[in-house]
Amino acid sequence: MAVTRRSRLIAVVVALLLVGAGCVAPTSQSAPPPGLDDDAVTDANALVRAHTTALESQSFTAHTTTTSRPTDAEYRVVLNRTWRVDPTGTFRGSVVDTSTAVGDAPERYARGPDERAAWREGTTTYRRVDRGGNVTYRRVDLFNSSVKLSAAIQRQALYRLNTRTEATVTPVLRNGSRRYRIEARLNDTAVTTNASMTLLVDTSGVVRTMRTNQTVRYRSGNRVVTRTVRIEDVGTTTVERPDWYPTAAEATRTATDG
Repeated sequence: MAVTRRSRLIAVVVALLLVGAGCVAPTSQSAPPPGLDDDAVTDANALVRAHTTALESQSFTAHTTTTSRPTDAEYRVVLNRTWRVDPTGTFRGSVVDTSTAVGDAPERYARGPDERAAWREGTTTYRRVDRGGNVTYRRVDLFNSSVKLSAAIQRQALYRLNTRTEATVTPVLRNGSRRYRIEARLNDTAVTTNASMTLLVDTSGVVRTMRTNQTVRYRSGNRVVTRTVRIEDVGTTTVERPDWYPTAAEATRTATDG
């Protein structure tokens, strides 16, 4: 009996160590999502399709943070963006952007935070821009709307996984849920070098987090661009009209009628 209890104790300790390390051994009850197995990316397009299909039929929130840092200057520009989208029934969604500069930035970046917001319901989008307290409104057609499902899903960015030169997949635990961490290096292009991508994917194929890092060539010089995406509140996001909607509708109606 003592041997049995000791064996059980050892098994429990080993399991706790694995959980604490964020790793979990593959099990038949937890199959990898489409496009992955327990140690490799088998079909990047299948993964993107699974991610897209899951988010096309339920509400979600997407947060992105993009940091751009010139390689020859001591400042960086940070853009935070949040989408809230409900594609069920009549499409409803919003996106809010806030940009700030840190360090000795040029005047065009250092003048203070700008905030841009857009609200879409059906095919109509209203846009609000606040530049240092100077607020303007505009009604935007569907083609030019910044509130689009494909952008919120981050589909274009995920397709870059097809340009991987190497990739590893590791099953992990996050808050008690099984995830698959993908770490990939990407091909250089005419404008990007040193590109890498890290994804955290749930068992249904939703990419919960994505981080990309790359050096981008601009006419003004090279910049290191880092982008982090978090997909949250899948199926539970509430998308409501912003409090500025009546003002935007009235302002654009008056402009059109005038």
